[in-house]
Amino acid sequence: MLYKADIREVTIKDLEALKDNQIPESHTLDYKREFPTDRDGRLSLAADVVAFANTRGGDLIIGVDESEGCIRNFVPISLNDRDAALLGLQSALTDLVEPKIPGIHLAAISMGSGFIVVVRTPASFQAPHRVRKSSIFYARTSTGIDPMDITTLRSAFLQNSTAIEKAKAFRAKRIEEMHLRPLPVPLPKRALGVLHVLPMASIFGTTSFEIEALHSIAQSVRPPLAHGYGQRVNLDGVMSYCGVDELVSYTQVFRDGSLESIMPVQSDRDDIAWVGEFENALRQGHHVHLTTALQNLGLDGPTFLMLSFVNIGGKPLEPPNSTIAAITGGTATVPGYYKDLLLPEMLIESFVSSSPEIYGPLFDLVWNA
Repeated sequence: MLYKADIREVTIKDLEALKDNQIPESHTLDYKREFPTDRDGRLSLAADVVAFANTRGGDLIIGVDESEGCIRNFVPISLNDRDAALLGLQSALTDLVEPKIPGIHLAAISMGSGFIVVVRTPASFQAPHRVRKSSIFYARTSTGIDPMDITTLRSAFLQNSTAIEKAKAFRAKRIEEMHLRPLPVPLPKRALGVLHVLPMASIFGTTSFEIEALHSIAQSVRPPLAHGYGQRVNLDGVMSYCGVDELVSYTQVFRDGSLESIMPVQSDRDDIAWVGEFENALRQGHHVHLTTALQNLGLDGPTFLMLSFVNIGGKPLEPPNSTIAAITGGTATVPGYYKDLLLPEMLIESFVSSSPEIYGPLFDLVWNA
């Protein structure tokens, strides 16, 4: 793939580097000369996109002559209406592939009197995909695409459950080691709200970012309820944190593009776990920071969203003199056997294009517990 997380930032120099360095086609990179305008051309392109989605994801560069898998010359494409052409191609890919592949992005980079078009396809959680007309499932190899055999199809169908198990294991490990990890300042021992945002590409191990890129992104990620905040590089990536004597909150940006945000939901003055404060923090600004981070990382695809509360067992969720407590005849309290409350994971087709309303159903589950 191109070494740019966001294909909107791809420049002529990035494309020329592929040619100058003779970067060959691979599992995650393919070259094409013609921009498809007829149905047959788009069917051929759909097969390439399906193959990327069914394996590791990748970039398709359109508008180049290649020889032995490397770029020989650029052949810029003439597009009378660039936006309309890209929209038409995106729409065609949606119609020609089943199930639909979320997170495909197209960009047109101006070169001379024309454009070089880049089609970026993420690895898909909903794999395997197939071309609708032929009903063929394709996989990407180092030299091209091949129809998937029974073995690879079976593996692709099992990938869904594997991704869920990996996401659950990641969350469980992070929560188990929460108070053991070296942090800039200590985490309070009170009830904590924890949010994990895990893109499919991160779970499948197809992404890895340099610390410099993560540090730049972390600088613009304000932790929940934070005013002043700083960054710290660690083994996992880069942490953006707020706190002096103890942590007020932090957001960890992992090397694979996953995100973790934590903030206390209980003060040192009472036993109440104010879970609504975490929801408000997410809705009133932090969600925007998270979506911007993933957008800058180029990870706009299927994403697991997981909400957890640590050390919340036995904690009341409201004051005993609240109106609701008076109506219901008692204070809402998380049962004591839930030391940590790990709510069911939610799969979102595109976290970047989601609204803060996505958190509502998750927080409703806390009250149901």
